[in-house]
Order: sequence, then C-alpha cells, then structure tokens
Amino acid sequence: MLIASTEGQGWCYEVIAQSDGFLVQARDLDTGEVSLNEITLFRTSPVALAYADMAAAADRFAASRLEEVEDWQTLADDYHHELDRFTAIRDRLSDDGVGGALLRCSRAGSLRDQAYRLH
Repeated sequence: MLIASTEGQGWCYEVIAQSDGFLVQARDLDTGEVSLNEITLFRTSPVALAYADMAAAADRFAASRLEEVEDWQTLADDYHHELDRFTAIRDRLSDDGVGGALLRCSRAGSLRDQAYRLH
C-alpha cells in the first residue's frame, strides 16, 4: 500500500508498506516506469520516509546544478538538511535498509528455497 510520495526534479520517490518492511522506489516522472536499481527496503517507516525526502532533495539539487539554476545554494542547503535528518533517524533506529540488488537476490533465493521444499 502506498503511504507517501515525494517528488524530485525527474523522479518521484514512493514509500510502500509491505509485510516485510517499507519499500522506497523511484518512479520516473516522465514515463511512469519504476527504476529497479533505485529501490531500498527499510524495517521502519520513519527511516523510509526520511530516505524518500532525502533522495528527492538530492534529485532537485543535482538537477539545479546541471541546469545552472541561480537558487542552487538553497537546494544544496535543503539536501544537506534532509541528509542530516535521514542519517540521524537511521542511526537512532539502526535501520540501514537493504538495497535493490541485494533485495532481488534475497527474494530470488527464497523463491528457490521454496521450490526445493515443494519437490
């Protein structure tokens, strides 16, 4: 179930509640496609929400530097604020999350284990 979303410049970061935690995924604003490389699973919702906010702020800041926006310093300050907030919450709750590649390998392994148990 989608519980929150935060928009960057080119990506929307969605927080989805699942039975095994809170998934943050990046969706391209132009195409609507989800980037399989940009998914992270967290155990706790505060960390997932802070991560989505931080990722969106990073996206806005990076886009401002590429487009040479005059107000880039404000976006840089916003990004650093969100990064500090995410780091503090992550450290307090000891929730580093699991990245997309490891998550896909883990889920593929669990499917393989289930197949062995069935046969």
